[in-house]
Amino acid sequence: MSEAFQYLDILILAVIAGLVLLRLRSVLGRRTGHEKTDTSRFTYEEPQKNKEEEVIKIQPNVDPKPKADGWFDQKDFLNGASNAYELIVTNFENGNKAALQPFLSESVMSSFEEVIEQRNANEEKVEFNFIGIESSEIVHKDLKSNPMEVTVRFISEMITCIKNSKDEVISGSLNQVQKITDIWTFSKNKNSKNPNWLLVATSD
Repeated sequence: MSEAFQYLDILILAVIAGLVLLRLRSVLGRRTGHEKTDTSRFTYEEPQKNKEEEVIKIQPNVDPKPKADGWFDQKDFLNGASNAYELIVTNFENGNKAALQPFLSESVMSSFEEVIEQRNANEEKVEFNFIGIESSEIVHKDLKSNPMEVTVRFISEMITCIKNSKDEVISGSLNQVQKITDIWTFSKNKNSKNPNWLLVATSD
């Protein structure tokens, strides 16, 4: 009797297993070995480019090859040079060597110092009044070489005189405005971190 029940249990389990297998096949379907793998998650489709974005727009009437010295603004340079001219002349006449140092080359600084020290040795005193710059003009420039050089002609007006130890005027006049023409050459090393153009030569 117990053996009969045992066979009956096995039969019931087999039927249940068969039903489960049929259910799975109906849900999942059969595999034939030729199914295509879904790779949509691993592929990259390049977005379509707008044709207008592929065109490199060039502004009209613009030279794509600018001149080598296109960065040089003559007006700005002359403004700066004129300010430097007034500063240098004023401090030279007043004998202020420390204020001159940042704007002069070694050779020009040396010659200016010599004049200032000679005046001091002679106990001479300068009385000076800078009126203004009448005109400034670039007469030469070389921006390709290193160091670069720009030469400017200044025409200025000033009142200046030199007095001796007895307060006597020995040069110039306190009552007369003098028109002075100076030709100065400024230089700048392209590799220098110093932003200043230095005065490297002077002439009348």
